[in-house]
Amino acid sequence: MPRIFTLVLIITLALSGNLASATTDTYFNQPSHQEDASESVKTPHIALILPLQSPAFSEAADQVKAGFIAATMREEPLQLVIRIYSTGDDPLDILLTYHEALDAGAEFVVGPLTRDGVAAIASSQRVTVPTLALNTVDSTAAIPAQLFLFGLQMEAEANQVAQLARDSGKTQALIIGDNSGLSKRLQAAFSERWQREGGALAFFRHVDDQQQLPQLKRLSSNENQLVFLALGADKARIVRPYIATNVPIFATSQVYTGNDNTLLNNDLNEIRFVDMPWLLQPDHPAVMAYRQNRTIKNMDMERLYALGIDAFRLMTHLLDPLFINEISFDGVTGFVHAAPANQFIREPVSAQFIQGQVQRLDIQQTTPVSIAP
Repeated sequence: MPRIFTLVLIITLALSGNLASATTDTYFNQPSHQEDASESVKTPHIALILPLQSPAFSEAADQVKAGFIAATMREEPLQLVIRIYSTGDDPLDILLTYHEALDAGAEFVVGPLTRDGVAAIASSQRVTVPTLALNTVDSTAAIPAQLFLFGLQMEAEANQVAQLARDSGKTQALIIGDNSGLSKRLQAAFSERWQREGGALAFFRHVDDQQQLPQLKRLSSNENQLVFLALGADKARIVRPYIATNVPIFATSQVYTGNDNTLLNNDLNEIRFVDMPWLLQPDHPAVMAYRQNRTIKNMDMERLYALGIDAFRLMTHLLDPLFINEISFDGVTGFVHAAPANQFIREPVSAQFIQGQVQRLDIQQTTPVSIAP
């Protein structure tokens, strides 16, 4: 049986003291899964379970951890210490670590981060403490009562984009995607919401053979039609010139890789998309509080850092004796609120590429607002 190396961060905060007086003690603990839980001392704590040992997900996990820790230093003091449990990306490894945290006295768990890890926890019969998962599952039909779902799911963005697109007044949507798993999930999420709102659909699967692209001019020329791009920035740049002019184009945050390259962003002109306040709303109170002198280098990593901040903030709400459906707050990832099936949804910010620059859209006034690069 493999051993799990658990990084434990204990943040001791005086309940009535100043945040600046917090002391941080970091040490390594190396318990074995074969260890008899009855022989170890149980310490009430919050467990943060992240794939810090995973070659594929360690960089993402590091950013979530950094954001979470940043929030501990700025938000209200906690009565429980925080232990960070490091795992790989194997679902069994994650499940064993989850049980290990419970056996060690965890009273609240944040994580796992990966979709497979969340599925392993959800299918187990031992979700006995409130657990805030940082991803989702394929089906929310049988979610344990104490398992809550929160994260950066692109499918939720596609759903929100469909609602935004419906407000354009168009009745038909041309969906352009590829055969990747993510694109297919985005296509399905957009389609479900669009049709629920009464819209009609047409599909065009983008392929690497550019000889097929010219037909997009014809396909997208319907005056009652809009376009949804279930594509990342690189493929969106290839497709954009072939879409008829004056056709509204919508996408998810996949198309936004930064506001510092006007030349590349010119290829995305007029595309409307959604993303989090952390990247689009520098004057947002929480963003100003946490951003300070932090320099944005990689947009995907910044989104994960912001997820760590809001995961901590959502956890503090779940620790309070509130009804779940009463929880909401204006987060750095969007306006966070409860939804059915133990989910917490982020309402993002809308923006548009205009002359190579990204400008935030004021939904009420439908006017662009400049943002900093």
